[in-house]
Amino acid sequence: MIFDFPNIGFSDELWIAIIAAYIKGWTEIPLNTADGYSIEDVKFYDGLLGTLLRHTEKCLELCPEILNNKFINSWMYRKKLYRVMHGYCELDENGREIYIMPKVEYHGMISHWTDDYTFEGLKKLSKDREYIILEADLKDHIAFDVNGFRKAYGFEEPYTEKEREYIFPMYKENIKEYRMTINEFIEMKEREKSLNGYKEREKTNYK
Repeated sequence: MIFDFPNIGFSDELWIAIIAAYIKGWTEIPLNTADGYSIEDVKFYDGLLGTLLRHTEKCLELCPEILNNKFINSWMYRKKLYRVMHGYCELDENGREIYIMPKVEYHGMISHWTDDYTFEGLKKLSKDREYIILEADLKDHIAFDVNGFRKAYGFEEPYTEKEREYIFPMYKENIKEYRMTINEFIEMKEREKSLNGYKEREKTNYK
């Protein structure tokens, strides 16, 4: 079972086709440089995709036996995720160009994420420009692996495949904000990996 909606008797196959159509629209949703994504568009896609995440989390907690395991395992993701929010340019009262950072909206609805902290698939970003970089630790929540789902059900999209997109809501309690360049963020994450690797070796040596 994918959804437990007593008054909507869609088959799992039909739900999968509907989800694939929503994901195609979501991954191609237009971005406004100054205002980000239209909140009304986000509400529309969160209505199905956000409900899918919340519904699945509840079922995993209360009644996992009713879920379609093949479907869940094709997309469920529980590790860390990353997102870049870039600013935009405006002219001040003297006609000089200023770079403005966006406000992070913790609206609890879905957003675009990646599992790649180097952001290699996002070619339009400058590695040396300062951005707001978000890091999500999912904890008890789950995210949707877009490419995993598409590969499992034959809905591959070559134009967005390299973006390594995941869908996860903007939960404030799960997200850390950084204001730095992508290169600085990569260096920070590499140091963390080295430190964690050292700690694991130390644990092994003391066993």
